[in-house]
Amino acid sequence: MIILKHLKVDDVSYVSHKDILRVLQRGLKRAKIDVKYSQGFVPHMLTYTTTPVPLGVQSCAEYFAIDCLDSDKDDVMRRYNAAMPQGMRATACFYKDKNPNLAGIVVASDYIATCAEVLPKEIEKIKDLDSYVITARKKGGVVEKDVAALIFDLKVDGNKLYMRLASGNDNLRADAFIEDINKKFSCDIKINDIVRTAQLVKVDGELIDAEEFLK
Repeated sequence: MIILKHLKVDDVSYVSHKDILRVLQRGLKRAKIDVKYSQGFVPHMLTYTTTPVPLGVQSCAEYFAIDCLDSDKDDVMRRYNAAMPQGMRATACFYKDKNPNLAGIVVASDYIATCAEVLPKEIEKIKDLDSYVITARKKGGVVEKDVAALIFDLKVDGNKLYMRLASGNDNLRADAFIEDINKKFSCDIKINDIVRTAQLVKVDGELIDAEEFLK
């Protein structure tokens, strides 16, 4: 099993997750990586991703697991990068005997959101609240959601907001949270100015970067 850590930046950040999967799998074919296929009437590539970022949000920490016969991770990464657009370039590659199931064990993501203006420090106080309700868009309208338990950490440093938000099975969308911040604190953070910098798994009660977990 090969796991690639790759980018989703610049224009690629506006490509939907469904289309990203198509680009990834076509890239594997161009790179001539020996991917295994499912058994059945309509065989498909055995590939796995983690929870995607919302459309327009950039990421330096996407993960793509490939069930394949290749075991030379450095060669796979070289061939992958030669076949993929720059905005999806792999920055690290790992080999595991079996699928680590990152989609099931990632519990949080780190983000940096950058604003043109200095951000109010009061934003940091949100993480200490017992209840924090945002309005989120859903099919058919909008709903109110208490997300206090899904906000692990917030830090303002000048015009940057560092966020650690729940990800995976319990998920707080970074774009929905920033939209709420913009409204309540009169900020102007653009969706494309949000970058996921890490995905984290919980090991022995502590959160660690998925990249460290895979090493």
